[in-house]
Amino acid sequence: MGIGGYHSTVSQPTVPDGLSDILSIPAGTSVLVTGPVMTSKRRLMYALLAAGDAASRGTTVVTTRKPAHVVEREFRSFADVSSERLTVVDCLSHGGFGDDEGGPMRRFVSSPGDLTGIGIALTEFMRRYHDEGIAARIGLHSLSTMLMYSDLKRVFQFLHVVTGRIAALEFTGVFVLDEKVVSERDESILLQAFDAVVEVRQRETLEVRVRGADYGPRAWTPVSIDD
Repeated sequence: MGIGGYHSTVSQPTVPDGLSDILSIPAGTSVLVTGPVMTSKRRLMYALLAAGDAASRGTTVVTTRKPAHVVEREFRSFADVSSERLTVVDCLSHGGFGDDEGGPMRRFVSSPGDLTGIGIALTEFMRRYHDEGIAARIGLHSLSTMLMYSDLKRVFQFLHVVTGRIAALEFTGVFVLDEKVVSERDESILLQAFDAVVEVRQRETLEVRVRGADYGPRAWTPVSIDD
């Protein structure tokens, strides 16, 4: 379902031109959003996570650069979701000293390199949504930070496990990577964990295209996502 099917009691941001097809990512798939720095990839991730009836499903965001409360506020500018439907894995705020300010909807891990801790927290939230019988979308911003703390092999193994669980549960995954953080060869290895790539670039306006999927624009298409 495209974002046009989403209804909320609060004012929602205008859907960026050219994104309606991209926002219909099939359940059971994971996509990689990639492009240069400062090209609104985080906001694109939020838009993909919020597409459709976000209030009726779960959303989990892994954040390596912004604290949980900021991510929650930013995501709610795209979707009016209840606290029970938005969970966050925070990799920077508490340094692994617990979740005293998070309660059941937040988990804190020691660093973006703590792939085991991130995986445990993600699995907990995904299992919770699955046990409740609701669909979920999983976002991760950013793989670039993870690769500063962990080697390519460990990050790929992490992605292989997480995207496999997303597929098995018929959830949807959206992961973000800055362009040129790794070599073309290493990027090709990472891409094996995903079903499609959403590329982003900045010209006179922001443009996107989709590779490896039968949805979304194949050619560079102007969109409007304000930072």
